[in-house]
Amino acid sequence: MNGPYDDAIFEQLAAAIRPAELPAAKRERLRRRVLERARAQAPDGTRTLRADDGEWQSLDDKIRIRVLHRDAATNRQTLLMRVAAGGRMPGHRHTQSEEFLVLEGECHIGTHRLCAGDMHVADAGSWHDDITTETGVLVLVHGEIRMSGHA
Repeated sequence: MNGPYDDAIFEQLAAAIRPAELPAAKRERLRRRVLERARAQAPDGTRTLRADDGEWQSLDDKIRIRVLHRDAATNRQTLLMRVAAGGRMPGHRHTQSEEFLVLEGECHIGTHRLCAGDMHVADAGSWHDDITTETGVLVLVHGEIRMSGHA
């Protein structure tokens, strides 16, 4: 006996229930709704920036950035930077280390060529020559928050 109800009653009810047949379109809508609800709740202590969240900012006619995360306490940020073919980012010195991951295309830091999948790390105090691209490039940058016009 399970409380005031007999387990046999529940077994009989479960055996009598036939699965509902849902049309494919309705099943897909239901699946998407369930996934959206599960996706909407980030674990405690975390944040999620969705692909369609946030805005791209133009630094000039060839360079756009999308800030993914900024930490004012450490003066560091993570951003995507898209540079159109023919674009140039001026040379600069690093006061903190910087990680520069090429996601698409290729670029040059001075004469040093980087292609999709290449990771470039600049130590604090190092100098970067101009960053240029003939093909266009998309990079993920994690480094200091620079106060000048470029990331």
